[in-house]
Amino acid sequence: MGCGVSCLTQTTMLLFGKNSNNTNESRAKLERKLYLAKESPEPDFDLSDCQLRHVPSGIYSICKVYRKHHLYLHCNNLHSLEGGGQLSDLYCLKVLNISSNKFLQLSCDIKYLVNLTELYVQDNNLKDIPNSIEFLQSLQILNVSKNRLKTLTPSLGKLKTLRQLDITENNDLKELCPELCFATNIISLKLDSEHFIFPPAGVARLETFEIMSYLCKQMNVDYIPPSSTDSEILSIQSPSYVYDPFLKYNMTTWEEHEAAVMEQENKFHEAAKQQREKFLTKVLQEQQELDSEIARIHEAKEVERQRLLKAIQDDEREVECLVRNFIQSDLLKPEILQQQLAHEQAEHDRLLEITRQNYDNIKRVDVLKAMEALIEEDFSIQHSKKHYEDSLNDMKHSILMQEMEGAVKLEELLSAKDQSHTVLVQQLLEDEDLQKAMVASLIERVDSRSWSLNQEIALISAHLARLSVIEQEKKKLQISCNYNELLHQRMQLVNLLDDLLEQRNKRRKQLVDTLKEMENETVKTTDFWLRNYQKLIDSAPKNLLEVGKQLDPVLANYLLQEGVIHCLPFLVKFLFSDKSLLNVTIDDLRENGVSLSSDRKSILRAINYYVKAKTQIHSLADNVDRVIPSAPTEEDVEQNYTGVVTTSETENSILESECVICMDAKCEVIFIPCGHMCCCQPCTESEKKIESCPLCRDNIERTIKVRVA
Repeated sequence: MGCGVSCLTQTTMLLFGKNSNNTNESRAKLERKLYLAKESPEPDFDLSDCQLRHVPSGIYSICKVYRKHHLYLHCNNLHSLEGGGQLSDLYCLKVLNISSNKFLQLSCDIKYLVNLTELYVQDNNLKDIPNSIEFLQSLQILNVSKNRLKTLTPSLGKLKTLRQLDITENNDLKELCPELCFATNIISLKLDSEHFIFPPAGVARLETFEIMSYLCKQMNVDYIPPSSTDSEILSIQSPSYVYDPFLKYNMTTWEEHEAAVMEQENKFHEAAKQQREKFLTKVLQEQQELDSEIARIHEAKEVERQRLLKAIQDDEREVECLVRNFIQSDLLKPEILQQQLAHEQAEHDRLLEITRQNYDNIKRVDVLKAMEALIEEDFSIQHSKKHYEDSLNDMKHSILMQEMEGAVKLEELLSAKDQSHTVLVQQLLEDEDLQKAMVASLIERVDSRSWSLNQEIALISAHLARLSVIEQEKKKLQISCNYNELLHQRMQLVNLLDDLLEQRNKRRKQLVDTLKEMENETVKTTDFWLRNYQKLIDSAPKNLLEVGKQLDPVLANYLLQEGVIHCLPFLVKFLFSDKSLLNVTIDDLRENGVSLSSDRKSILRAINYYVKAKTQIHSLADNVDRVIPSAPTEEDVEQNYTGVVTTSETENSILESECVICMDAKCEVIFIPCGHMCCCQPCTESEKKIESCPLCRDNIERTIKVRVA
């Protein structure tokens, strides 16, 4: 022990010699802590906040001799653990705190601290953790936060007793080592989730057991959560005795053990008594110092009080003197007072005149400076104005030249355009048959009856295509229910389609007859058909000719159910006005040509059904669990239900079915009498003529070619 004390004294002299930057206070603190470590029976050895640059020599030997289990070296300037002796002497150490130092790396000899349970290395400059940490099989708490770690060693996965790991505020650390999942007793893992790549930031924000589960999944192992509590782990991994790998224990008798225990208790009592006496002595000394300080403060306050009293007395004497002088001046004669007042007034006037003259002189100088500044500013403005006018004239000249060149080019372009327009008009006038075909096509497009028939045919064709697709899907899923119901619906739709096609053919014949009557009864001119074509365009509703929008099939279906599909041309003004159909009234319908009151009521009823259906679709898309009201709410009324859909919406809403033969083209042929729409026109007209329906194997009597709008 004497050798250890002498070695420690020499180390202290080396640490705080002439070239040392530590103060006398730090040296005294170190000496006091070394003395307490030798005298106190406590297991703590505290050398923190001593401004140490190196670990004093012999420190580890003292820890071994005095059985110190806790070594605190934090808040110093240490760069390594070298100099304190051999780290193997710290085999009995349980807590090591070297935080708030300047460590760049940990020594590989740390593996000798086999009984260490807590290691605090935060607030240093560590770049990695040595692989030798795997030998610390009793380690439960590891804090390496506020360092410069870039990677974690896989050896951390071999620490079976590790419970808490803190790696926060390591800005260069982007990944966790997946081998950490083998440390199955970890219950607290602290990290900065926003910097991590592995695991992803979304996983890194979760709880510890979810992060460990993710690491286990990456390593293809099952995650087993810690089953025992902290107290159980501590009782298992931190026994009452300390394992010494460098010492072979001898068997002792019970009497020797009891004597050793009694001797240890006597030492504890003696140390406690000494410490209590020291504490009492210190308290008495502090009490005396406090009493002396209080007496000194009282003396200072008494001196200050005497000074204030003296100052008050002086002020009172001065006030008394002033009052006496005032009384004496009041006793003087009035003539003397008037002379003094006249003298003071004359002096005041003289000083005021001098001040006025000085003010006039200063003001004159300021006016001259301001005039000079104005003259300079006006000169600069004139110069800038002249430069601006010159540049403006140049710009005007260049613009005039460009306009002249543009006018010449525009004149040439207009001349060429007039020539081409004249040629096209001449060709169009010469081709009378083409003009006649254009008028016939336009008459069919603007005819209300033809338009309503086309809409009904397109709607029924879409329903037939939808039924065919539903039957195909049921066959794929081997569902045989409702077959007769689907067959009945198809038959009804086919009969209705035949009737509509016959009506459309009759209407076309009527329109052809009308053209013939126009051709026979009217004296034709060269541009007869062009004039009629222009008249039709001028008289037809402009929005009927728009191809960028189409009628909403849902609205057409409700109009068909109410029997007012023939009134569609009268609704063109409302359908293509980008305004809500909810604003349509009976008076609006009467003004636009719907003469029958029953048709007007049916149209309004169909519009209400359409708005309710669209409201239900939007509500289901927003929230499936929401209860659909029987009438549209205020929010739904504010929506703009116009009754038309754009081209992109129409393309997305059309139920497209593929040909069951070529599996490429769209279905466009309806088989009679079964009503299936499952083949395209080329496959139907191929060399191998189809005699039976590919879906139901029923004989085909005839086919109807339709186009799903």
